[in-house]
Amino acid sequence: MLKLPHFAYRIKSKLPIAIVFLSLLSAMLQLWQPDLLYVRTAVNEGAWWKVLSGQFVHTNWPHYLLNISSLWLFAMLFYNTIRVRTFTISLIILTFFVGLCLHLFDPRIHWYAGLSGAIYGLFLIGAYGAFQQNDRLVAYSVSVIVIGKVLGDHWLGLLQNNAALIEARIVTESHVYGITIATILIMLHAAYARIVRQH
Repeated sequence: MLKLPHFAYRIKSKLPIAIVFLSLLSAMLQLWQPDLLYVRTAVNEGAWWKVLSGQFVHTNWPHYLLNISSLWLFAMLFYNTIRVRTFTISLIILTFFVGLCLHLFDPRIHWYAGLSGAIYGLFLIGAYGAFQQNDRLVAYSVSVIVIGKVLGDHWLGLLQNNAALIEARIVTESHVYGITIATILIMLHAAYARIVRQH
């Protein structure tokens, strides 16, 4: 019989609490959305913090709900296979570098809002955590779905275009940066873990 260790563990994670906090924080920041959006000209003039803050606000409330519901799906899948510290550090790194990559490599993008790039990266990191816990079914399934969707959306066209709903273009570039940065983080962690085991 196929065992699903991911669903057999007792809930021991503080991850849902972190998601509640992030959901409330993002909702609050939405009140100052115009001041927190990533705007290329503003960053060039010294407001570098918009590289980060722009990802914690959204174009509108439907956009907010799409991103936050994705975070809750993440929590449901990985509440027992990823620690809240890992989630928090990964989120900070992903949001910073996704924003930085957009600023450095996509000059045609003049403004940006939303957390989706970082969220796609988080799903890969969650899958890696599940793999480490021998939860191979969830690890492989999530990895294939996330990578396939991101690359398919970017190079073949969006499977589901929510541009009208969020009142903005879907910036698939951020999704590609999210999974790329997550892959680099996973490779660095795997290399570090291997070195530790050898010593």
